[in-house]
Amino acid sequence: QVTIDLSSTEFDPYLIVIDANEAVIAQEDDSPGAGLNVRLTVTLPSSGQFTAIVTSALPGETGGYSLSLSAPGQVGMGAAVGKQVPPAHQAAQPPAPAAPQPPIAPTPPAQPDAPSQPLPPTRPRTVTGTVVDTQGRPIAGARVLIVPALTTGSVEVRSDANGIYVAEGLLDVPYRARAWVFVDHGGQRVCLRLGMESAVDFDTFVPTQGAVRNFRMQLTGPIEDLRDTPEQFGAVLSVYDAWPYEDAGYRIEFTFTPTGPLIDGTWSEPFTRVVDPDGDTVIRGLPIGPYRVGATLVAADGTRSPLGVAVDSISAPSATIDVDWTGDGSCSLGSGVEWENIYLELP
Repeated sequence: QVTIDLSSTEFDPYLIVIDANEAVIAQEDDSPGAGLNVRLTVTLPSSGQFTAIVTSALPGETGGYSLSLSAPGQVGMGAAVGKQVPPAHQAAQPPAPAAPQPPIAPTPPAQPDAPSQPLPPTRPRTVTGTVVDTQGRPIAGARVLIVPALTTGSVEVRSDANGIYVAEGLLDVPYRARAWVFVDHGGQRVCLRLGMESAVDFDTFVPTQGAVRNFRMQLTGPIEDLRDTPEQFGAVLSVYDAWPYEDAGYRIEFTFTPTGPLIDGTWSEPFTRVVDPDGDTVIRGLPIGPYRVGATLVAADGTRSPLGVAVDSISAPSATIDVDWTGDGSCSLGSGVEWENIYLELP
């Protein structure tokens, strides 16, 4: 039995104890009577090598700490004082998790029709999978992030030329898998969040026996780990000046006619979306690409009238406007592109 005391005045410390096989023996945050510090008494299952991992309970924290270990009848020994904790969890002994690979280049112009290599066999404490576009073609250089759900210490890897990635050196703690791909669109580099094969793949998992998480470029639909928000894959168009058409049974029908390929290189057929002026006037989940957008006012009796639109509140309304979306290149939990606006003609 051993007691481990971990304290810091610079960050909220979190302690994880693992064995030689990197299986988690115990973990602790904010011990009773210790404030934000840790006092953990653990009975080790056998003799051998064990590692105490010092990390922070909150992402991005760094600072000095004090760590001491003692057995019954002993005072604290082996104290480590003033060490610096990195933003991500790091074992007190090497080796550290695999480092991120170099930045990727823009999406290559040509790729095979399907992954040409089978997935490597699933191994304990490893996550592997494929990354493909909307046509099932492998994406090279996609950024895959394996994120602990309870503490810090992400593992970042890139997909290879066959769209295959392998993330190794994980612990027996819950993780989430997320991925992004950089695409040049609208004259700027966009970091697109990637979808997964099923909704349950967005849930946390413990990779004790290994896990498979496959990613696919997704142009529309809900982002399953953001179900409690309005976020969706695809673009967002915010409709302004719909208020004059409230309380009269009107609907506003928007027609989207593609003027170029979508962000994945495919073409879309024209489509419509309908907005209720009395409800939400934000159109979500639009496949990202350039469109010519027009609007029609539909009365309660079905009468249809053209409605002018503009790109801002200053410009004169016209029958249609051209709309496209882009981003600033940053990777987020959202779709990756910025909102665009459309203003309606006032009566």
